[in-house]
Amino acid sequence: MTKFWKEEMQEHIGFNRRQILAGLGAGIAAAGVLAATAQSAYALTSEIPKFVSNGKKVKVGLGLCYGPFNQPWRRGCWRIAQTVLDNGGELVTVRGEPSKQSEQDSARQLLDRGIDVLVLGIYSQESETAYIVEEAHRRGIKTVGFMVPVKDSPSVQEDTWATGTAMGYWLQNKLSRQGTIIQTAEDRGFYTPFDQEVDQLELMTKFEPRMKMLPFMTGSTSTSDQISKGRENALSLLQSNPDPESLQAIVSWWWPLTVGASQALTQMGRKALVVNHYFSDQLLSEMASPDSPIAFSTDVPYHTAGDKIGEIALALGQGQEIPNHTYRVPVTAIEKSEAAGALEELKAMDKKAIDLLKNYGG
Repeated sequence: MTKFWKEEMQEHIGFNRRQILAGLGAGIAAAGVLAATAQSAYALTSEIPKFVSNGKKVKVGLGLCYGPFNQPWRRGCWRIAQTVLDNGGELVTVRGEPSKQSEQDSARQLLDRGIDVLVLGIYSQESETAYIVEEAHRRGIKTVGFMVPVKDSPSVQEDTWATGTAMGYWLQNKLSRQGTIIQTAEDRGFYTPFDQEVDQLELMTKFEPRMKMLPFMTGSTSTSDQISKGRENALSLLQSNPDPESLQAIVSWWWPLTVGASQALTQMGRKALVVNHYFSDQLLSEMASPDSPIAFSTDVPYHTAGDKIGEIALALGQGQEIPNHTYRVPVTAIEKSEAAGALEELKAMDKKAIDLLKNYGG
């Protein structure tokens, strides 16, 4: 099973993300005038121009807008910070909350802190930060997107379609392409990648005649206890569908809701697969337990994205030309047997993240 889904997933991602997009760019290039636009649409992080320092000290502004459940975000901020510091740069931070308004407020404050480059992310979309970017560029400050598109700027983002596809292939094969499933995540419209992944999986299920997708189960929006919210939602779902054969899988795109759903199934004595997106120490600990229904998880390697964002910020600050591409980080995926090993790696990263970012209010 492991070998099959990984081969199928990698075959799709490798072909779809490189050959199809490259072919699209080549096809449009034949039209002439649109070639540049097509070729700047997507690229892999391996295609980011290599940063070579010219010795200039670069001040990078970064909003630390994560909360207690945002461990992936924190790992990304850690690697941005570490990359900047390791290359002789200076980090300027503002502590915020995990919301669009807070990260925009933080960004506006950073504009007045003498920075050379502003990192924008992770919730606000391009239209919502355009006014900040325009002001930054007016002042000569470069901008880069941290998991979000940013106007007239390069960005490093999750490969959402590949993530949705990886989840879909594994789930369809595990269920032999039959059964009823439901998806949950934070509220629709709150975090765009979740919306894209939900839509991708729903599309994959739509054309499987023996699979049924129940209406989306809305989660929460950065509540103080998202695990309890996930448990409450799943309990309500199970009580409304008392037949043990009425549900085969819960797909959760946000780890606290996953843990809550797992707890609800255990409490009700029900059997169903739980699949997850985003690693955390609590999620992997739960997943590693033999009795846990959590069987599969994808993840965005925020630490890898953070390294790349840090390099782009330094390069921009030193005057290097970086194309305004959307650079995609590849999806990570594991099964239950791999959870314990992933947990040890994650704990080591989280300790380093906490130790560094506490010096900057994180």
